[in-house]
Amino acid sequence: METEGQRGYALPMRLIHWLMAAMMLYVIVVGILMGNGFKVGKHYDYHRATGFLLMMLVIVRLVIYRFTTPPSPLPVAMSHMQKRAAEVVHFLLYSSLIIQPFLGWYATNAWGVKKIPFFFEGWHLPRIVEKDRELGNFLLEIHHYLGLFIAALVIIHIGAALMHHFVYKDDVLKRMMKT
Repeated sequence: METEGQRGYALPMRLIHWLMAAMMLYVIVVGILMGNGFKVGKHYDYHRATGFLLMMLVIVRLVIYRFTTPPSPLPVAMSHMQKRAAEVVHFLLYSSLIIQPFLGWYATNAWGVKKIPFFFEGWHLPRIVEKDRELGNFLLEIHHYLGLFIAALVIIHIGAALMHHFVYKDDVLKRMMKT
């Protein structure tokens, strides 16, 4: 039950959250298609560029969070274990969303791609490693499994938010819907 004075996340945090959600859905779907041998054309480049942009948004989000008023605390009725699980899932999501794009960038360069396009004509991510196809293949495999791990974390995150909204009927999900 919502009480007077409860606050959600600041508007910039909410906008970044939902933009990141859409971007994660895109990179996960395209990544799964790529990992299963589907030819995705320009989406290879968009997958890479979106992943890099997603990493930048995570960093921006962490900085904004540091300097804005935090939302109201989680419900008192929420168990310590649930609160701890939420902290762990958020930590794993944020850290994975920073590590994964760097891993993909490094792996793609190692595999032999010298210039990774970044959305606009003539914009590229700089080369950070020389070609080493064996290393590239190994790192792309790790990138694949880390992507599946991130997808699992996203499913856990969404499932928990929906459970709080529909089963526990508390304001956990509403915190990301209002200021």
